[in-house]
Amino acid sequence: MSFFVLLCHLTFFATLLANEQPIMEVCGFKFTEGPLWVDELGWIFSDIPANTVYKIVNHEVYLSPSGNSNGLALDTKGNILLAEHGNRRVSRMYRNGNIEVVAEKYQGKRFNSPNDLVVRSDGSIFFTDPPYGLPGGLNGPNAELDFCGIYEITPKGDVLLVNKNLKKPNGIALSKDEEVLFVADTEQDAIFKFLYKGKAYPMEEIKFCDVASPDGIKIDKQNNLWVTSSEGVVVFNNQGERIDVIKVPKHPANCAFGGKDGDEFLVTARDCVYLYRLKKEK
Repeated sequence: MSFFVLLCHLTFFATLLANEQPIMEVCGFKFTEGPLWVDELGWIFSDIPANTVYKIVNHEVYLSPSGNSNGLALDTKGNILLAEHGNRRVSRMYRNGNIEVVAEKYQGKRFNSPNDLVVRSDGSIFFTDPPYGLPGGLNGPNAELDFCGIYEITPKGDVLLVNKNLKKPNGIALSKDEEVLFVADTEQDAIFKFLYKGKAYPMEEIKFCDVASPDGIKIDKQNNLWVTSSEGVVVFNNQGERIDVIKVPKHPANCAFGGKDGDEFLVTARDCVYLYRLKKEK
């Protein structure tokens, strides 16, 4: 496909946003990640170098220290799960503020630096473990694993290896029917999928689509995949076809859906966060 044809194709995308301009822009952070909507709190997100989880309103600190948290998610009971870069673990924060370790080792070896996570309706937690928060990476003095894994933490607390073939697994998401796991591999410029039905671990990766430097990913109500990347936020349908490209003022790292009416879309992008309004469903 020629550059001209590709450019024309992009021009005629029907945007999924109500307006291409954000309805809120908040800056002044260090490196934002892990956006999450929590009904009782509103929007929260991680600032990894600041070792803090913030509320979007007034830069209010919600949790500090946060273990240099990256990805955030809610478990099936509404507690907040944190992928902690600094502490190299997945933790759970209860509503009373108590924090417990969910998992920090695989077969007796410490994780690299858990990055992002997603929860299945049965309570299983899936997360990625690249070495971005590990000094020296896999060759550093503190590395205990020689691969970057994708894991499942079962409701009983067992840690299972889903796959260890990706180079830098990053963002992670589940299809609406929970039969397909999607994982962004930043180093390979691609999204891979893993098919659950009748499969056993470890699972084979299948390339879903190509996109430049993918990071955080999310699935919307229509089962479209939203990918933060060096191109902006690129949206793919369930066939792996591009249906939208959303330009963000700064390089985005992650994104999430939420809001009281479910019509908000928050993007974390370097030292800023940008809040957009989604187009109303017909």
